[in-house]
Amino acid sequence: MVESKEPVLSVIVIGYKMAAQLANTLFTLSVPYQQGVSESDYEIIAVENASTDNFDEETLSSLGSNIRFFRREETAHTPVPAINFAFSKCRGRIIGLMIDGARMLTPRVIQYVLMAEKLSENSLIVVPGYQLGEQVQHLNVSNGYDEISEKELLDTIAWRENGYELFSVSSISWANERGYFQPMMECNCLFSSADNFENIGYADKRFDLRGGGSINLHIFRSLGLLEDNLFVILPGEGSFHQFHGGVTTSEYSDWTTAVTSHSKQLQSIWNNEFHGLRREPVLLGAVTHWAQSFLQFSSAKSEMRFNRMLNKGLPLWEDDLSKVITDK
Repeated sequence: MVESKEPVLSVIVIGYKMAAQLANTLFTLSVPYQQGVSESDYEIIAVENASTDNFDEETLSSLGSNIRFFRREETAHTPVPAINFAFSKCRGRIIGLMIDGARMLTPRVIQYVLMAEKLSENSLIVVPGYQLGEQVQHLNVSNGYDEISEKELLDTIAWRENGYELFSVSSISWANERGYFQPMMECNCLFSSADNFENIGYADKRFDLRGGGSINLHIFRSLGLLEDNLFVILPGEGSFHQFHGGVTTSEYSDWTTAVTSHSKQLQSIWNNEFHGLRREPVLLGAVTHWAQSFLQFSSAKSEMRFNRMLNKGLPLWEDDLSKVITDK
């Protein structure tokens, strides 16, 4: 009897009240959409907190055999318990984390993550983030942007056949609005070793605000400051946020209050010293013509920052000088 091998990579996807969006995300993680890999290379750990809009589990059989799906009854308003539950189910030595399950990916994310792991077993691998639509979603609802209009937008491109067409109907994420050659605030699709996630304590339970507050920013920067951690960006790939009424990606009267409360909690945990990750990235992977305009945008913004920092005599990548995580 031949024993099945453990997957190299486990990808965590967290969902809540986003059935249609989670279905799209899982499709973009599946084989054969993901190019150059097989189902045995990776597993998908999909965890859904039960709601009035649950994912249809019957569709899983059409997405492949490497998806492990768990639905949980959760009373907390934060995804942190679901994230830590998912970590306990991972078998890969590399773990990908998508806290927001409403994220569609381009077709070579998995291939390049496995390639990066061969460069260094100790890496933080980042997929740049974008949002579907002409502008950031929390500013676009008043213009009539909703789930219906977004579906109509997706229907104008052949994204199932060519996921890189997602770049043509998207805008850059407002969290990293100057591109990926600047200090980055967060990443909604990141990968690192299982050991690294253990070293930062997985998902910090103090992030108990609705939607998890700034848990995503905290995890990203914590991983980025670990000693001897290669910082890799996949400039030709993308993680595309779908509209689903999220806490920070919707437009509502208390949006500023909610985001401010997230920032206050984050800064209190980081002793008022939280800021973007100031590390020089290693670029990996091809950049198709679909993504080149965003590469050019990031490069232009980077040149402006370079000249500004040079004139002031400041280091470009301060966190590269001392990548040691501090006690918090």
